[in-house]
Formats: sequence, structure tokens, C-alpha cells
Amino acid sequence: MLKPEKNGSIVSTTPYHQLAEIYDYVMRHVDYGQWADYIQSVFTRYKMTPQTILELACGTGSMASILSARGYHVKGIDRSEGMISIARQKVQDGQVTMTFQHGDMVDPPINDKTFDVVLCLYDSINYLMDAKTLRQMFARVNTILSPDGIFIFDACTEVNSRRFFHDAVDQESTDHFSYIRHSKYLAQERIQVNEFQMVFKHDEKYDKYFERHEQRIYPINQIKHICRETGFRNVDTFDGFTFKSASERSNRVHFVMRPS
Repeated sequence: MLKPEKNGSIVSTTPYHQLAEIYDYVMRHVDYGQWADYIQSVFTRYKMTPQTILELACGTGSMASILSARGYHVKGIDRSEGMISIARQKVQDGQVTMTFQHGDMVDPPINDKTFDVVLCLYDSINYLMDAKTLRQMFARVNTILSPDGIFIFDACTEVNSRRFFHDAVDQESTDHFSYIRHSKYLAQERIQVNEFQMVFKHDEKYDKYFERHEQRIYPINQIKHICRETGFRNVDTFDGFTFKSASERSNRVHFVMRPS
């Protein structure tokens, strides 16, 4: 773990290096159960009875924990070692239906195994900052998804960034830590920025950290075009947590795709 200098200056870290410690607290408003319900409704809509699920950018394993408890075999991968460390703490003794591994969602460390479902949720896809990287990820997913499998991911739209995350500030404090999040949308670059300033109290010492998170906001049609370029067919797009057709007016778009 990085340590601040003795003078208490702020240490800049990579995304989720320190935020991992408080991520579940910061995101406690997210209804992961509802999200899992929606994922299962997608299975029903597409007449699927999957058993094996790969979750890319799994974070602290909250979704994987719910899906595992519902009978699926889930493997989670995340590039943040801090997030994976916390996810592993959620694996109960003897539990074999949920495992976690450190790795990049663009090229997950999977060898000779196919999955019924690949998930990439909560706008994690927006962390891929250019079309080339997005294309690399989709092509890789196509190689680890079973022929009858399904790829489900979601992305945030420009409407969402302009509506909720342009020059927005929120902050919270507890006895052990505090944070300030400043969000802004860079319209010309189509980049959503979230900057976190965090302070952790250890005994009588205060450690200060800064993280800058950037996400690319892609037009829906650009993502669909890349999907088809990388061999996916039946690319469906749905407005957040429904089966209504998505549009650029949606806040969140769910993509559901099958390989060729």
C-alpha cells in the first residue's frame, strides 16, 4: 500500500487502489439484488439456463456473491488487486461456486474454458478509453463465450453524464475515513471524470489519497458497430433495467449479444 509523505501530503494513486477500501460503503445505495433480478430476467427472455458465468470488472464481488447464492458458478476478474482482495473475503469456507482472479477485462486470463454467460456491469465498459481497446475486449470475449452463450454489459450515456455528473460534488465522513467526490463531464472529449479525495485515520495519523477516474462516453451506435465487427449477432439494446428499446435519451443502456 502506498504511504503519504510525513508532511501529510496527498498521494495520487491509480483508480480503485485506495477507493477499494471504502467502495462497498460508497456504493451501498446500489441495489445489487435488483440488478441480479434483471440479469436473470435476461436469461429468461433469451430462453437460457446458464450454469457458468464470467464477470469482468467484478469489483468487490457483490454481484458474484448474489449470483453464486442463486446457484450459478461465477468467476470474477478485476484489474484492481484491492478490489479482488475484498471480493475474496466474501468467499465462504468451502464455497466452490465463486472464485476471483486478478486480471484485465480487455484480455482476461482464461485458458481453454468457455462460459455460458459473460457479464460486464455497472458501466465498467466505459473505462475502456478508445474504440481499439473496446474492439480488443469484445473480440476476446467472443473466444471465451460458448457458442450458445450470451454477453451482457451496460454503458452510460451522455445524457446521464450531463444530467447527474456534471460539476456534481458529494462527500461523507465516518469515524475512520472521509471522502469528497467531484464529478464533471468534458463534453468535447466525451469523457466523464470522477475525482476522489480520501482521508483515512490510522491511530492518530491521517493518510490522504487522490484518485482520478475517467470514462469514455460512447454513442450507442458506435458500440453496436464494434460488437458486429467482432463477430456478435443479435445485438439488442435496452433502456435501463427494462426491455424497452434504448436510445441516446436513456441514462443506462443494457447490451445483450450472442456470438456468431
